Amino acid sequence: MRQRHRYRNALVMAATATLLAGGAGAQERRDGTETALWAAAGAGLVGAALLDGAIDRATADGGGTRLRPATRVLNYGGRPQLAFAALGATYAGARLGGSPRTARAAEHVALALLAAGAVNGAVKVAVGRERPNETDDPTDFRPFNLENRWQSFPSGHATVAFSLASSISAEAREPWVTAVTFSTATLVAWSRVYDDKHWASDAVAGALIGVAASRATLGFLHARASDEDAVSDGVRVAILPNAVVVSIAR
Repeated sequence: MRQRHRYRNALVMAATATLLAGGAGAQERRDGTETALWAAAGAGLVGAALLDGAIDRATADGGGTRLRPATRVLNYGGRPQLAFAALGATYAGARLGGSPRTARAAEHVALALLAAGAVNGAVKVAVGRERPNETDDPTDFRPFNLENRWQSFPSGHATVAFSLASSISAEAREPWVTAVTFSTATLVAWSRVYDDKHWASDAVAGALIGVAASRATLGFLHARASDEDAVSDGVRVAILPNAVVVSIAR
């Protein structure tokens, strides 16, 4: 009976996160490769959910201690308040320094993070999964419970880290930035499992939501920016001493 519950809950969690990711990514153009990647992500989530118990048993109760200094540092990479503070400072510095492109990128990254956080919070409350430092059973759920112990799925730290990785990578468009940001995000997600704060599937779901929500947000923002640029290029207004001249380029 418990095994059936485990499979059922694994499928429910996978379906929830995959549907949210698919809906959030609707703004992006879908080709065969991207569809395959999302299918692989969903399969990875199912696999992680099925292995949650085994992975938790391999982790010390309350989290490991040998790598605690590293995980303590990595923990900062998933805190939204620090991310927003850094993005705000970047935005202000770019504006003062006359770099509108950097300021716009910081604004986009912040909005993407806000969207990812909203999706994460909604799923956390709706699913109501108990944290592994409170129970040994990954199938304990209490939906719509606001207590922190029932806020395990998905990982907020993983959502923040992968949202930042996805949006910063998209704005920078440099392979080395992509490699650094996603590697760091992966370590942040791993640290939450190592510290016994989340099940493995929580981290995978958080990563999925962070990437999907951020890509959808950036897709919308970039499309709007392109429309504004087109209007700005097509319509020109000149103010003369005795008239206002409007010209429309064709």
